[in-house]
Amino acid sequence: MAYEIVTLEAGGLEFRPVTIAITVAMDEAARSFEAKIKHPSLGQADLLRMLNGSPKCTIRARKSDGATYEPFGGGGDLMLTGHVEKRSPRLQGEEKELSVSGRSKTGDLVDSAAKDKKKKGEFRDQKATEVFGNLTEPFGLKVETEGFTAKAREIFRLRPGETVFTAMERWSRAEGFTVFDTPQGNVKLQRGSTKRHAGEIRDGKGLLPVLIDASAVHDDSKRHDKVEVKAQAPDGYAQDKLEIKDEASDDGVKRYRPRVIVPPEQVLKKDARDRAKWHRDRAAGAATTAEANVKGWRDSGGTLWTPGWTVYVEIADLGLAQDMLIKSATFEQSDAESGGTVAKLSLVDPRAFGGKGGKGGKSGPQWNLGRAGADDA
Repeated sequence: MAYEIVTLEAGGLEFRPVTIAITVAMDEAARSFEAKIKHPSLGQADLLRMLNGSPKCTIRARKSDGATYEPFGGGGDLMLTGHVEKRSPRLQGEEKELSVSGRSKTGDLVDSAAKDKKKKGEFRDQKATEVFGNLTEPFGLKVETEGFTAKAREIFRLRPGETVFTAMERWSRAEGFTVFDTPQGNVKLQRGSTKRHAGEIRDGKGLLPVLIDASAVHDDSKRHDKVEVKAQAPDGYAQDKLEIKDEASDDGVKRYRPRVIVPPEQVLKKDARDRAKWHRDRAAGAATTAEANVKGWRDSGGTLWTPGWTVYVEIADLGLAQDMLIKSATFEQSDAESGGTVAKLSLVDPRAFGGKGGKGGKSGPQWNLGRAGADDA
């Protein structure tokens, strides 16, 4: 039976949560957790006092063999670095368990206003890593990239009152990358996927990981045969400033279904085509999604399931036989009667996050995206 030794450290204390759920997602800036904790010599009132003020916390996990005694002392794979933000005491007989929840350090970027260190609010000829580094430095956070090389933009302006994450998300739409976080609590910018999990997810007896249940959705309602981007530069009178227009085609859509997008932010002539391709590929990739619940938190090689990595999925009854990208993973652990140790995986075609079509390609005609995901120059 899969079981993880989970250690939550906060407020100078170390806990082995009675129950815990950790959610990591590519479309969320901050991973989060919920847990029930208790201490052999401290009651709820003591824990409330010691965990007051959103103390820093870390969560680690290491796989247990179910036989060896596991002493306290941390260790294992780092899963979250952040803060305990919420404490919910409850009276129920002799129970001394305290419910707590929190988020990664990047949670502050979701809640806090974006402020330029130079107090200008305008950035010229800078890359995302440079601008984001400016915005995140006061929070003590770093910016990491994977799967692409950042490009300099002619101009980027902060909007009054917007949060750091909102500003980063606006930029990410224009350049086609995703903003989420790392186990260390830093910001991660990623396009596509450069890493894959060991093994496969299949239905059948005797296979690892053990598939508990799964479902899929094949939905073409957001796909269009042509995606056109139109814009106008905020200044200048040249033709490439007054009329900015380009398009991308999705050969997987066989009927007339055009879409015209007018981005709220500035788009340059040279970037309009990439923007159209990004919208086309994102819709094509998101047309096929799946949910898979598996026993344990790790792949067949012992690596924790990681959003942003791909894994081959073949489940005939769901019409799936394709590389899929892990969009999000929720790691849950409780007693065996309540479910045991389970990973709940949300999967999507890699195109939805800027990747190329997955290997395999046996999922049926709905996977024939034509030029979607290609350069189609």
